[in-house]
Amino acid sequence: MDVDWPVPQIDARLCNGCGLCVLACPHHALALENGRAVVVHPAACQYDGQCVQVCPSDAITRRFCLIVEESDKR
Repeated sequence: MDVDWPVPQIDARLCNGCGLCVLACPHHALALENGRAVVVHPAACQYDGQCVQVCPSDAITRRFCLIVEESDKR
């Protein structure tokens, strides 16, 4: 099963361009482009949530993937 590594979702309508998320990311996965935060290095993202915690406008959310595997136990 192929599952892409989850990255934060940034709502450009809510982002105020303060850059706090960029500064908070220890993996340098985020940057400001045209005055808004974007994930520029998705492979570098460790999804630790620091960007979500510092965002004053709640523009960043974390999506979760649920993976359900079948079991032979009955």
